[in-house]
Amino acid sequence: MTALTGLDAAQFLAVADRLRPPPSPHGWPWALPLHRRIEIACTSLRTNLTVRELAAVYAISRSMAHRIVVDMTARLASRLPATVEADRRRSWIVDGTLVPTRDHRHAAKSKNYRYSCNAQILVRRTDLHVIAAFVGGPGNRNDPVHYRGSEIERLCKLHGRVLADGGYRGLPELITPVFHKRHILRNARWRRHRKRRARVEHAIARLKDWRILRDYRRRGHELQRSLHAVAFLHNIRLKFRDSS
Repeated sequence: MTALTGLDAAQFLAVADRLRPPPSPHGWPWALPLHRRIEIACTSLRTNLTVRELAAVYAISRSMAHRIVVDMTARLASRLPATVEADRRRSWIVDGTLVPTRDHRHAAKSKNYRYSCNAQILVRRTDLHVIAAFVGGPGNRNDPVHYRGSEIERLCKLHGRVLADGGYRGLPELITPVFHKRHILRNARWRRHRKRRARVEHAIARLKDWRILRDYRRRGHELQRSLHAVAFLHNIRLKFRDSS
């Protein structure tokens, strides 16, 4: 059933190598081996099946399926690097996207007419590697509101060569299109900027291959962890694509 995870055999083994079980002398051991638990968690992220459906597919109880998804999602999210090397020879791109969220305490009606949360994504332009991801809050506010004060803002100020669209106008650390009064100057510079910035749209589309980011049914405060787990799996796939 590894086809449900969205990973091939080599990528799945690479994920398992990075998630070695920590020594735990206390408590009951897991009934399922590590690779099976990773498979269940990745399937949950990839297909967005409910706990009842996961339990039926893998012939386990619903409580076990829930415990495995919660534990392994947190461990996958922790593997996304917290520190990155700010290499100015490689430009970065930042953009926001809306994640439909069922938990209305953390979401708000936004431009897609659904309750959503805003997620800020920072990627490397050359290979679409996700540098950082941050869930800002309700999706009814503009991208700069979620960007300010986040870890992504600190990384962008440290790097200095970060592309963004016109919605981030007024932020000096970002490279945005040039405006004349209230309109973008559509010259040769703008066309070059648009082609380069479009790469982040490709990265966001690939992140949403994991269907959990298309209809988030879990608690809203868990979205950050799920987004980091998906970004880690996305980076693993890119690593094997570039090495082949």
